[in-house]
Amino acid sequence: MPGLFASPPGPTSQQKALTTAETNAATFGLNQAESTLPQATSILQQPLQFFQSLLSGNRQDIMSAIQPAVSSLTSQYETAKRTNNEFAPRGGGATAANAEAPYKEAGDISSLVFQGQQAGAAGVTQIGSLLADLGLGEMGTAGNIALGASSNLLSAQELKTQQQQQLQTGVGSAIGSLVSLLATA
Repeated sequence: MPGLFASPPGPTSQQKALTTAETNAATFGLNQAESTLPQATSILQQPLQFFQSLLSGNRQDIMSAIQPAVSSLTSQYETAKRTNNEFAPRGGGATAANAEAPYKEAGDISSLVFQGQQAGAAGVTQIGSLLADLGLGEMGTAGNIALGASSNLLSAQELKTQQQQQLQTGVGSAIGSLVSLLATA
């Protein structure tokens, strides 16, 4: 039996084990965040740069980003022009269609630029949201685990304080009973 004025026991071995497990889980979560967040950020950089080039306002960057679609469109207009020249009857209809084709092609390319800029705005927003979600999720998980560990330690400290108060109350009651017994004797 411990002495009358000995301090009460600290956290139990079970509480210590739980705190250690929670601390290890929090450390693991933080370590995972340190490795996965840079990887995710790196992976998302290429599409982010693509979308940003669409929003840059720089004609060369925009045209470079949509070049595959422009090449396909240009090829379609060239094929139509060749077909017109080879198979359409000579005269006003073929000449008018060939004369109108460059303006339609320019209009279609402008539409591609506009659609690309809309897609760019949506893409940048989505990627930004993904990056924020990754960071917040990893940090939130680690923070919750660390909070659990500190809560467990706080509960152990509260238990120790309660035990000290009970001990002090018991000692005071024993002294009071002893003084009362001595006074009546």
